[in-house]
Amino acid sequence: MHDWHVIVIEGPERDVRAFVARFLADRGADPASVVFGDDVDLEDESLVERLRALLRGGHHALLAPAELTPALVDAVAREGSEIGLRVGDHHAVAEASFGFEAEVFSREVSKAIRAALQALPEGVRFARHAEHEEEHAGAKGVELYAPAHHYAYRVSGELVGPVAGILVMHERLVPHEAVRTMPLRLTSPATA
Repeated sequence: MHDWHVIVIEGPERDVRAFVARFLADRGADPASVVFGDDVDLEDESLVERLRALLRGGHHALLAPAELTPALVDAVAREGSEIGLRVGDHHAVAEASFGFEAEVFSREVSKAIRAALQALPEGVRFARHAEHEEEHAGAKGVELYAPAHHYAYRVSGELVGPVAGILVMHERLVPHEAVRTMPLRLTSPATA
């Protein structure tokens, strides 16, 4: 059993968001329980899908927990056509991943990034991880304009694991302006 699914809904974004919000409210579900791919920079699966999106007025990938997926797919099939929505595809997701990198010149910011990376949710692991910290005693001055910084911290890596845990890590890292995240990739059960 896979805990998360990706559902591709074709139709205008505003209508998809409104439909999903109403669906979740009707069930008393947490509004954050379904995640829009655009909100987490979900990687496009193929060029064909991008072209299809341009031709048909858009498609929107959603990540939904397994317990909501059948009901959401059924609701779109039954009621969505009235407002121009259609399920284009849906399938289980085995795991998710994303890469990240940062270069900071502040100890406080580096501590915050390290703290986010040290407490990995259950099942989340580093596929790769590199950290480097350096200090130059002679480079003190106005940091913004200094040719060499007194302190530098660089980190890069890729996190892999269950969708829920990867979403948590993405949410922890994105608020740090110095962290650049790569698109979120999904792995289907057949390729995991």
